[in-house]
Amino acid sequence: MKRTKILGFLLIFIALGISVANAQDGKFKTWKITTSQSGGFAGINKTTSLDSDGNLYRVNKNQEDFTKIDESKLAEIGKLIKELKLPGTKQKTVKGRRIYDGIYNGFVITLDGKEYKVEGTSFDDAKYLALSRNQQATLEKLKAKLREIKGYLPE
Repeated sequence: MKRTKILGFLLIFIALGISVANAQDGKFKTWKITTSQSGGFAGINKTTSLDSDGNLYRVNKNQEDFTKIDESKLAEIGKLIKELKLPGTKQKTVKGRRIYDGIYNGFVITLDGKEYKVEGTSFDDAKYLALSRNQQATLEKLKAKLREIKGYLPE
């Protein structure tokens, strides 16, 4: 009985180790980058998202736009997302602005359905990733690549 429990715990521990190792190696099937901006006196509500299938969606209040991104740009963006190595990155609490008519933004990367809040501002305190210098440099490369897609990020 005791051996069975120990063996069971050992198998669970090995399985968890393998799944964490795969996540940290950048082995994910799907990704999505979402930027958002909301708030302000005028009621700003903008969202832009790009997924691993090349679908680019832009929403500005009630206006929607859809575009397909070419494979070469998509491959470069996917490579940079893998270089970020987001799974396992520690989080930090960022103080909320507490401005009622403030403009708030977000930059979120989703890997296989798990959201990673990379950057942003909010009314309340929020948790965001505490990126290393290398991750920060890779993020800037990613943003530069996204700026090449007309209208994805502000200049």
